[in-house]
Amino acid sequence: MNILRKTFNNVLVALICMLFISSNIITQENPLKKYLEVPGATVTFPISEVKNGFSFDFVTDARSKFENFHYQLGGDHALYYNLHLSELLPSAVSAPNGEYKPLEKDLNAEIGSNVKFTVKEGELTMDEYAVHPNHRVQGILMIHKGKIVYETYPGMNPTDQHVWMSPGKSTVGLIIAQLEAEGKIDMQKEVVDYLPEFKGTAWDGIKMIDAANMATGLQLEETLDAIIDPESIIVKFFSAEFGSKNPKTGEIDNWLSILKEAEPIEGEQPGERFRYSSAVTQVFVVIAERIENKTWANLFEERVWGNMTARRSMLHHLTPDGTSVAHGLLSTTLEDFGRFGMLFTPSWEKAAVSPVVSPKVLNRLQTAGNRDAFVAGAKYQGLIEDFGEEPWMNSFQFDAVFEDGALWKHGNVGQGIYIDPKRDFVGVYFSTNGYIPPYGEDKMPGYLRRAAKYLADK
Repeated sequence: MNILRKTFNNVLVALICMLFISSNIITQENPLKKYLEVPGATVTFPISEVKNGFSFDFVTDARSKFENFHYQLGGDHALYYNLHLSELLPSAVSAPNGEYKPLEKDLNAEIGSNVKFTVKEGELTMDEYAVHPNHRVQGILMIHKGKIVYETYPGMNPTDQHVWMSPGKSTVGLIIAQLEAEGKIDMQKEVVDYLPEFKGTAWDGIKMIDAANMATGLQLEETLDAIIDPESIIVKFFSAEFGSKNPKTGEIDNWLSILKEAEPIEGEQPGERFRYSSAVTQVFVVIAERIENKTWANLFEERVWGNMTARRSMLHHLTPDGTSVAHGLLSTTLEDFGRFGMLFTPSWEKAAVSPVVSPKVLNRLQTAGNRDAFVAGAKYQGLIEDFGEEPWMNSFQFDAVFEDGALWKHGNVGQGIYIDPKRDFVGVYFSTNGYIPPYGEDKMPGYLRRAAKYLADK
């Protein structure tokens, strides 16, 4: 790796798990401009060609350029990374139940033609959006009352395993809610009660519930300024998490220890404002591992994936110390992604051999947020635009919860899971959406919620 890569690899890492950054920030002065000029960083490869595989030369080039800004930009090489991350990072597995059960299909063509949403190209039907070249969708799956009602794979094969990105945070929220329901975690206690090495730092006084809702009051938010600053704590965290050397010391830092350096935001108290942070999610991964005395991959298999009649194992991509990067780097098939969502619905029996999400846990996930903190956060207005209506709050790692109990989680370069227990509906999708115009917009959230309502009204 050349000097440029060594210097900025830590910065690149951060953007993997960052939410979509609006394309209107790309200017001549933007520090990312030079990364956009690297072959493979922009879009030239038709999304439909992915199903045919990649040439040896393409794979060799993609592997040689594997960097995290490069990945996050959502260009040609990101297509390969999203489907083959286990070739580039160490990985662990959570195996499914031995009883694989294909989901029943009751495909409804009306969804594709009648569900519409306004995007930058105008009002498009679901079918039109799914194949539009500007949106780079690879797969969409909708499940209603336990049956697949809409399915399309414009840019991947059904058996491919694709990176979830930040929808992985929903797995962390679920496990923490389970542990709370079992009395193993008290969410009114402080984070330092479970991470004693954090005592005497700015983490003192931060309750577990505020951290679970990403309202710590600490300088850990994934803002653009923080992401492109090599000296920021966010960059240092991601750099260490991915095993990149600190450019100043030449050493690989301990990713958890770095978080002890977090500073409080002046004038802000814990619980006051939703500030999105993958670093906070990873704190809960460590807490759960210590409580259960198991690796995250093992406890997740025991509690979740091992109960599911999934097609394939879940892949957990790991930090240098072997910790699952559960805040974003998980890989499964799209169908299995949808099965995970079914665990929260009345049709869970079609996805698992035993219940995983109890009514108590589900209610906690739907109601644990803080409306005021959510509205004060930077994501609030964007979510209204994405859905065409107002969510009520964020909660337990989910980006949005609606008043009717529907849950939503988005991921970088276009991934998402919408869970609507009341309507017995799950919608999931994978994409590799480019960074610069005409790419970058992701309006699948609006389509999925409208599809759920459309089916419920029939």
